[in-house]
Amino acid sequence: MRVEQARRSDLAGIRWLLSYEKLPASDLTEAALERFLVCRDEKGVVGAVGLEIFENVALLRSLVVGRDLRGEGLGVQLTAAAEALAHRLGVNAIYLLTPAVEEFFRRRGYRIIARSEAPAAIQNTTEFSQLCPSTAVLMMKP
Repeated sequence: MRVEQARRSDLAGIRWLLSYEKLPASDLTEAALERFLVCRDEKGVVGAVGLEIFENVALLRSLVVGRDLRGEGLGVQLTAAAEALAHRLGVNAIYLLTPAVEEFFRRRGYRIIARSEAPAAIQNTTEFSQLCPSTAVLMMKP
């Protein structure tokens, strides 16, 4: 399955998939889709990931893969594609918050850091300050 740039028509599918997996979706807008990548099948969006870019740092957000396709490598593909996009945009550190899949990201070179170590731009995001619980682990990859 190919990873592609999200389109406006993907917004409802991304929101539905995130909500179904109990991940934050309330702040996802059409404008945010500019930095979202998706995988689709004949029914629609089956995986997604997004980036919020702040000069030379980024927040990787909303990585989601439909349950029936987990273990097929889509999460790995989406993460790699988001990292490549971040690199092309001049990002030198990627941050993320995760309540449950630390090991997935650890295997991809991310490490846990204290929430207080996040740059101000990351701490000021809606995801960091409002949507993700304080128990979510902050990870980063240089």
